[in-house]
Amino acid sequence: MPEQLKVLVVDDEESVVVTIKAILQLDGYNVATTTSGVQARAMVRDVEYDLVLTDLRLEDGDGLDVLKAVRESHPETITIMLTGYASLESAIQAIRAGAYDYLVKPSEVEELRSTVARGIERRRLGQELRARVIELERANREIANLNSSLQLRIDEATAELKERYEQLKELDRMKSQFLSIASHELKTPITAMSGFLQVALRRVRRLSEAAGASPVAEGLRGITEQLDVVYRQTTKLARLVDELLDVSRIQTGRIEFRYGDVDLGELANEVATRMQLTTTTHEISVTRDSQSVVTADRDHLEQVLNNLVTNAIKYSPSGGAITIDVRPEDDGGVRLSVTDEGIGIPEKELDAIFGLFYRSPDRAARDAAGMGLGLYISREIVVRHGGRIWAERGAAKGSRLNVTIPRVPVGATKPDVVQPSAARR
Repeated sequence: MPEQLKVLVVDDEESVVVTIKAILQLDGYNVATTTSGVQARAMVRDVEYDLVLTDLRLEDGDGLDVLKAVRESHPETITIMLTGYASLESAIQAIRAGAYDYLVKPSEVEELRSTVARGIERRRLGQELRARVIELERANREIANLNSSLQLRIDEATAELKERYEQLKELDRMKSQFLSIASHELKTPITAMSGFLQVALRRVRRLSEAAGASPVAEGLRGITEQLDVVYRQTTKLARLVDELLDVSRIQTGRIEFRYGDVDLGELANEVATRMQLTTTTHEISVTRDSQSVVTADRDHLEQVLNNLVTNAIKYSPSGGAITIDVRPEDDGGVRLSVTDEGIGIPEKELDAIFGLFYRSPDRAARDAAGMGLGLYISREIVVRHGGRIWAERGAAKGSRLNVTIPRVPVGATKPDVVQPSAARR
């Protein structure tokens, strides 16, 4: 009789672990439970579980610490994060920490069972793949003493290994689609929430004004402040979802460009004026040359410039000057540079900051909010215009982000022509 698969369930709510244990035992799993993060870390160090489900927030610790203990002791163990706080950022945090998947409590019974089954299958395929690799390495060491029939066996093993590898790639692809699907699903309710909040804010403000200086008016002002906070957070979440949708369009080749004449100097002035309204500790200025017209997609280049200036504000928390410089290049293109006086960029991270979901390990940089999408999206837009984007360290402090755009990108022979993914890499 085959040995039962071992599963550990970690949650500080006794009712949750009892329920999940009962469900998984019906599927034939050997289920251990604990309500303590400290005990969970000890258990995963002592026993190799096939799969671990852990809550994100525990009374005596953090579920991410449990994931870390699993990776350190038994990296082949599959981990699934549980949480009652459904947020896109917590999902990304769990996946970044190495979780295979993510479940929101309370989850449907069938969803729990199928997610666990997929995780177990992922572990099985990984174990089989590693076994095949070991077998192949042993065959290679003996190849000098084997005849031609052994070569045939090696070819067969390689073919099977490739098939398993493709299966693993497909599983990883499905996991990477999670954020794309989640962003599409979140877009509609977030838009509805934002609309209802705006209506509520207008009504409460009118009631507050009508109430004069009465105690009722004071209470209504408090409600208005709370609604303002919720509206700002909803706007922030909507922006994150929009960025995820941009990433999805980029990766699936559905990004489109509408080319026309764009004066980068005028665009820089517009962005500087608008962004200055968002900060009182920075002074945003523009230096420009009159020869700064290119054929490009204005909306996408505005998105790039918004990201660069937002980045400069975010990573110079003490304030200071931010300069947008626009000038022609010797090769006929136009360079756009954004310089700040902030915390700067370490030499080893100058290229890495443009990666998808990249967050600096430096504590000063990690304190800045964000998901690491803005610079990735900016790079993809610039590259698809036939341009280049790169970062430099400031002479004394801060950093400089540079963009070069050709006068006429590849595939854009005349203005106002839609070019879907024309310059895709």
